[in-house]
Amino acid sequence: MRFLLAIALPLALLAQGAPIPKEANSSTSRTASKKLRKVRAAKRLAAAPGTMAMPEAAKPAAVTEAAQEPAPQKEAPQKWEVNPEPTGTESVFGGHIDIGARWVTRAGDFNTYRSLVNLSQGTRLTNGQLRLEPQDSRLLDSGLLTMTAWGGDPYNTGRLDLVKRGVYRLNSTYSNIAMFNALPSFANIGRPGSPLFFNQRTMDTRIRNYDNELTLFPGTRIMPYVGFSRNSSYGTGITPLVLPPNEYPLRNVIDWNLYEVRGGIRVELNRFHATVEQGGRRFADDQSVYSTETLAGNRSTPYLGQILSLTNGNQLYRIRGEAEHTKALVTASPWNWLDLSGSFVRSRPKTYSELNQIEKGRIVDPNNPLLLLTGTTDYFFGNATMPHVSGSGAAEARLNSRIRVRESWETDRFHTTGINTLRSIQFFTPTASSTLTFTGGERLEVSRHRQQIEAIWDVSKQLTIRGGHRYEWGRSLMRASTYSQGSRYDRLEMERQGGVFGFVARPVKRVSLLGDLEFIDGIKTYYRTGLYDHTRLRFQTRFELPKNLFFNVNYNRLTNENPNPDVKFWYEADAITGSLQWLPGGGRNTAIIAEYQRSKVRSDIDFLYPLGLFPVASNYRDYAHTGTMLIDLRLPLARRYSGRISAGGSFTTTSGVRPTDYYQPQGRLVLPVTPKMEFFSEYRYFGLSQTIHVFEGFRTHMYMGGVRLLM
Repeated sequence: MRFLLAIALPLALLAQGAPIPKEANSSTSRTASKKLRKVRAAKRLAAAPGTMAMPEAAKPAAVTEAAQEPAPQKEAPQKWEVNPEPTGTESVFGGHIDIGARWVTRAGDFNTYRSLVNLSQGTRLTNGQLRLEPQDSRLLDSGLLTMTAWGGDPYNTGRLDLVKRGVYRLNSTYSNIAMFNALPSFANIGRPGSPLFFNQRTMDTRIRNYDNELTLFPGTRIMPYVGFSRNSSYGTGITPLVLPPNEYPLRNVIDWNLYEVRGGIRVELNRFHATVEQGGRRFADDQSVYSTETLAGNRSTPYLGQILSLTNGNQLYRIRGEAEHTKALVTASPWNWLDLSGSFVRSRPKTYSELNQIEKGRIVDPNNPLLLLTGTTDYFFGNATMPHVSGSGAAEARLNSRIRVRESWETDRFHTTGINTLRSIQFFTPTASSTLTFTGGERLEVSRHRQQIEAIWDVSKQLTIRGGHRYEWGRSLMRASTYSQGSRYDRLEMERQGGVFGFVARPVKRVSLLGDLEFIDGIKTYYRTGLYDHTRLRFQTRFELPKNLFFNVNYNRLTNENPNPDVKFWYEADAITGSLQWLPGGGRNTAIIAEYQRSKVRSDIDFLYPLGLFPVASNYRDYAHTGTMLIDLRLPLARRYSGRISAGGSFTTTSGVRPTDYYQPQGRLVLPVTPKMEFFSEYRYFGLSQTIHVFEGFRTHMYMGGVRLLM
């Protein structure tokens, strides 16, 4: 406690505002005050009813003399503001920094908690915002630095914005994401409490993203820009090494990065806007999988009278890729009754990959399941290219003041071509071996097109309706299924069409209704789970009541059916959401936000069971209730300052295939300490429970306290 007080006391002293200067007692100040009182008396006399204006020559000399001298400035009462507005005559530096400490008490499964929440205790810079607006600077008009969750949280961000009006604008963003996933119920082969009960596909990685863009001459008609981005990830995990009929979970090291450089120009004219961009990317992915001890794998029964094992396993692969892209965006209004827009994107990525794999132990020959080997060494090399072109265009014509016709078209085409070579050395004994070489190639072609035309009719100021037709088609060439008895490749087609409808209604002043409806008839589809005969419905209502009270209701529904006897796929998803917002006085003293959603997902499809190839039904059901509520109140502690208190939380409860309950209540208190310091305290609770996977439940209480330093 003494240590905390030792830190808080200097901060409180440093955060105090500047002392208010006392009024000078010189004779000059007294003389100016007397002259000012005379001037004010003369003005009141002139403004009195029935009083004639005094000619300039008749005014007393003291009055005219005092009016010409500057009046002494009276010190304004000090206000508690975070970022006062600039006066235009001086530089402005403002903002705030939030520093806090978190305490966590936890019970239950730690891996599930880290996979979903992953917040630890300790001191954090929870939030920060610094703003600088220098006066008469040739290099900078304004700068803004924003930071969140620095000091150990799994997701922290930073953003820097620099602007010199008419010269440049620089936007830089940074994010650091800790990706951890080790749910015990995923990809495990044991029972709770057994040594084999762990996730065989885990990751504990960091993802860092940088993005920078510099725009020259912002706000003018021609604006060149350049950008640079870098994304990277590194960390460890577990992944299985598959050697049929067994699998061995091994340690995994992950390291990849992506660089992008781009540049272009934006043209902003009265009736024409265009953006042209050229850029390139480089990608590198290195992954190492290795074992350090003898493993029995997931198979617990003998194979051909032998127990399979792996004494040494190593897998190293390298992937290098590069791509260049060209992008163009155009919008134009050549006449008042016509709007045009279009886009074009072209890219040509290339990848080069290598794989070195060594296995030693008692393993099965992948080409002869009746032969056991003491080890294998594999070397694989391959490369692939994927030219990709996509484009879109749209036009909207206003036939008269109430009727508009809109036409849109888009296309997307790509194909992948790859070749590979595999050289495998198989060891029958430590000294006897054979070498096999395989070569192959793959090709994938996909094209998709969509055309839509619709008419929009403003029936009145209260009602707008629209209706049209949509047509989608495409072709695909892909490798045939393993169980296919025909050609090596399958040629597939996609085709569907139907009607689209919608309306916007405002029956009364504070009520608006919006609806969209699609009826699409599927003729052909690429995939068994792709959209076929489907209906999509969206309905939204908004009520604006007096005293800033808003109420919204949204309903969304999607049904999709593929009646093919070999598929028998049925999918249904709908959700209804209601939200309430009460912000009297713009939320200055009170704010209440509440939302509730009821959703449902249903899926039925047949698939072939691998052993015997007979059809088996896969049925999935999920019913969910989700709610959120937040109440924020202003605490009038004194005449010139106040605190705030907020409370609420959210919950999710599901039933069906995987029943789950998840609760997250929270509360926050903010109290001013000095004109330059505020105290905040926060409490949060996380609770997860599951009916089937009981072992994944956890409960966490989280406390945080800290200060906000105002600049």
